[in-house]
Amino acid sequence: MENPFRYGGIVTGTYFADRTVEIRDLKREMENINRVFLVSPRRFGKTCLLYNLGKHLEESGIAWTYLDLNAFPDLRHFASAMASFSAKALESNSDRLLKFFSGFRRLHPKLGMDPDGNITASLEISAEEKDPLSALIEGMNQAQNLAAKKKMRLVVMIDEFSDIEKYDGRTIEKAMRSEIQKHSHIGYIFSGSEQSMMLAMIQDKTRPFYKLGRIMELGPIKRESYSRFILGWLEKGGYAIRNEDLEGIFALGKDVPYNIQRLCNTMWETAVESKAITADVIQSLPLIISRQDSPHYEMIWQSATKSQKNLLIALSDDPHGLVFSRDFQMSHGIGPSSSIKASLDSLLKKGILARALDNRYIFVDEFMPFWIRDIRKGKGKFN
Repeated sequence: MENPFRYGGIVTGTYFADRTVEIRDLKREMENINRVFLVSPRRFGKTCLLYNLGKHLEESGIAWTYLDLNAFPDLRHFASAMASFSAKALESNSDRLLKFFSGFRRLHPKLGMDPDGNITASLEISAEEKDPLSALIEGMNQAQNLAAKKKMRLVVMIDEFSDIEKYDGRTIEKAMRSEIQKHSHIGYIFSGSEQSMMLAMIQDKTRPFYKLGRIMELGPIKRESYSRFILGWLEKGGYAIRNEDLEGIFALGKDVPYNIQRLCNTMWETAVESKAITADVIQSLPLIISRQDSPHYEMIWQSATKSQKNLLIALSDDPHGLVFSRDFQMSHGIGPSSSIKASLDSLLKKGILARALDNRYIFVDEFMPFWIRDIRKGKGKFN
């Protein structure tokens, strides 16, 4: 039997853990053509949630499309993709799609061929077009018109939406809000992992998206339902585990879905022969994972400055510490605060650390502190 605990990609179907309530709520919001801002920390599975939501929407006859702003370096690429993806979600017939594309003024059809030799069509902004924002709004308007003509509902999901600021965000926010308010056949889900930026976008009275839609914060999966999911697969695989020992998985993973999936995946492989999962096996999992990922951590370590390394060591030893407090700095022999701030800014930019809502600084990768503590014991390179 293959390992059922998937991580690091899009997980759907029976391999997707719970989120029943969230899917139900989001589906209901989209059936009513509303706007939702989905906010969560990284690694909480929001992308998987959106794809699984899409499957439920399809079952109800609602078209959907997904865009990740990380994939589009500039507004021109985003505008082209937004128009193309929306239209393709609404119209599958190639001839009718091409006819629809021919009605655009600022976007032009682009023909291609898929691996099976079938002709494909998309939209692109011509090199002469100087106003990609107008092209974006035209694409949104045309999608609304097409949905209305076909008497269909469309859901547009835009992931990592806080990245809109890299396109001169405030100007784009104003234009998008003005257009979205006119839409009666398109619902929107704007999701993001930069929690403070997402919340500021929709709670700041001076921002165009202020109170444009509902805020939904994605938290941990409830342990009771997650336990049922895990135990169900372990039982199918013939594994033996005590219910009380399973709590150790949640504690080690800090209830972060990615971490739980990774721990369970490693647990499955570690006990694949004995089929016996003990408390000792569970406690060994983070170190096993950190050693598996050692090449990645070594690259991070080699590129870090001495001050950054010292800060990472301090946080791995004292994850609940307040880095700008005198006690923390004296206890770990780091400082001054100006040096810590410079290190923090760099580590945040690199995505190694993140700022929690309680203003603590935490590792994005929960297994890296295990690696740091491991190599300090002489188990690996450390310089």
